[in-house]
Amino acid sequence: MRHSALLLPAALLALWAAPAAAQTQTEPPADQVEDVTIIARPLREAVQSFVEEVGVSRREQNLARWDRRVCVGVVNMTPRYAQALADQVSGVAMVIGLNAGEPGCRPNILILADSNGDALAQALVAEDPQVFRPDIGNTNLGQDALAHFQTSGAPVRWWQVTYMRTSQFGVTASRIRESHEQGLGHVIIILDTSRIGSVSFASLADYISMVALAQVDARLDANGYDSVFNLFNEGADRTQRMTDWDLAYLQALYAMRGDAASPDRQQREMAWHLRRNLEAAAAARDAAEAEAAAQPATETPPAVEAEGPAPTVEPVPPEPATPPQT
Repeated sequence: MRHSALLLPAALLALWAAPAAAQTQTEPPADQVEDVTIIARPLREAVQSFVEEVGVSRREQNLARWDRRVCVGVVNMTPRYAQALADQVSGVAMVIGLNAGEPGCRPNILILADSNGDALAQALVAEDPQVFRPDIGNTNLGQDALAHFQTSGAPVRWWQVTYMRTSQFGVTASRIRESHEQGLGHVIIILDTSRIGSVSFASLADYISMVALAQVDARLDANGYDSVFNLFNEGADRTQRMTDWDLAYLQALYAMRGDAASPDRQQREMAWHLRRNLEAAAAARDAAEAEAAAQPATETPPAVEAEGPAPTVEPVPPEPATPPQT
């Protein structure tokens, strides 16, 4: 419903060929037990740290975010999986208050699958460098970050271009507020199918939703947090989905005002919103569990033996863990 088919130059299309190769994980010996010390941090401190580590912006700028509408385009993926991926990103966008583009909209979030992410990134930058680093200053993370985008070897990599817009509140600059805020202009995401491995497709879609809707540090280390950002870490759960922390982060980003006078002030505002969202999610979960526990137990009806032979059920082939390419 929200999938846009795009036509790219034939030279780039020729790069997309091989299917994903499954990654192997090394399991520790069964009799080896490591000493683990768990130190619980206060929620306020953990939330502030999470906000500081996840987001990244350019030269003391505030974090950018989408203004009202996103349109997701997916390239080089079979229609079934492309549609599911576009719908998931659009669905998360709507949860945090954005609108999703209708069929045929011009994509501002472009997702490309390829068996060689480095080669595709380098070809795209070489073909149209203005798409990645426009002449207008402070619209991207700079040359070092662009080099990392082209050579990181990451299973998922992304590049975001921002722009400055007038604050939606229309106020003049002050000690605590700016007269402008940062907006996301377009995002390019590359999925390296040779490196994605055996992650579940739903988990991959959640991960992509996060980097499509927020400025996320490509070098982020989310160890210690309950987050889908750990999906590709060594030994991580390959079925990890978006968590309360992840959704609360996005909700906080889009709930706060974007015209804070400094990144530090913006981070404090985000942390306040994030903490409230986490507390609300925990309260709702506790209430649901209490309601379920209060329900009277129901007796299981006795089994009814069927007459005649049992029906034969044909096995259904499992779906691939990574999206097949076209």
